Amino acid sequence: MYNEISLAECVDLIAAIGDKVSVFAEGHIGTGKSSMLKMLAKRFPDHHPCYVDCTNLDVGDLQIPKVKTIDGVEVTSFIPNEILGLHQTKPVLLMFDELSKAPNAVKKAVLRIKLERAQGVHVLPEGSKVFSTGNLSLEGVSDVLEAHARNRMCRVKIRKPKAMEWVEDYAIHNDIDPVVIGTVIEFPAMLQSFEEVEDPSNNLYIHHPKSPRAAFVTPRSLEKASDIIKATRDMSDTVRIHALIGVIGEAAAMDMMTMVKLDGELPSWDRIIKDPDNTPVPKSGVGACMIVSKIAMRVEKDTITACMTYINRIPKEAQALFAKTVMRTPKNTWITRCREFTSWAEQNIYLVS
Repeated sequence: MYNEISLAECVDLIAAIGDKVSVFAEGHIGTGKSSMLKMLAKRFPDHHPCYVDCTNLDVGDLQIPKVKTIDGVEVTSFIPNEILGLHQTKPVLLMFDELSKAPNAVKKAVLRIKLERAQGVHVLPEGSKVFSTGNLSLEGVSDVLEAHARNRMCRVKIRKPKAMEWVEDYAIHNDIDPVVIGTVIEFPAMLQSFEEVEDPSNNLYIHHPKSPRAAFVTPRSLEKASDIIKATRDMSDTVRIHALIGVIGEAAAMDMMTMVKLDGELPSWDRIIKDPDNTPVPKSGVGACMIVSKIAMRVEKDTITACMTYINRIPKEAQALFAKTVMRTPKNTWITRCREFTSWAEQNIYLVS
């Protein structure tokens, strides 16, 4: 139970100790590790975010020499790259992205910054938080950190999100297409860890070190699939499937297109709003979740009455998904004052507690 933590828990840890201890967060491909900088920037608006892409650097990119005279003697000092934030007057959030893929010289050059928050004569402002990211070494994508480097940091392992965790905590709040959401709910193995799959043929969706695949499912590629689904509604199935195969692989693309066809059978938004008492409700659980996703994204004060009338007719599990979703968005400032929603909450509090 202590082997890994969630992405959100890692952000909490960096927020708590990042000014004293540098966290090295390693995790699966495409699980949002780089997004932690944005998450921390929202939490610390007075800090300056600094992103360092370690894969594109050589040691000479970190600082350059400058000759100056001290007491009549010429000496060399070093000017740090502005991406490190050492010139800032306010605290920084300094992320070394993909540190474990950096050239060895770069890994060594940043060790003092990670340990002492300093480089040469330059020191980061008080309160600055430093952390880094990388992939799991078992994934076979060239991630290596030597023991002396790891000893200067707090290494944590970020787990992949479970299907419903990704849906509830990320997808619905970031405008992911309901078709993609429904696909993940129907096929949760899309977010399974390769560490749980001994034989790669038992899960054709994911990246597996034993069986390299040109494209596979990750939270990152699911977001790309969402963009494709939205932008290709008027294109042929041939084009859409081909594009989806290019980001999530063939197995996932075919299953997602099945969800596209299901989505075409769901009632429209206008129909739900105009006749919530008689508009057909989805027969399948995944259909109910897809329609709930659409409603949660579009509901406003003038449509909440019709939406709640319709939602009260769908399975309880989908009702709970709707409530959890809207309560985690800015809509919670007004929806908790709507009689229709508060009445539902009083009767169904057990679903969300």
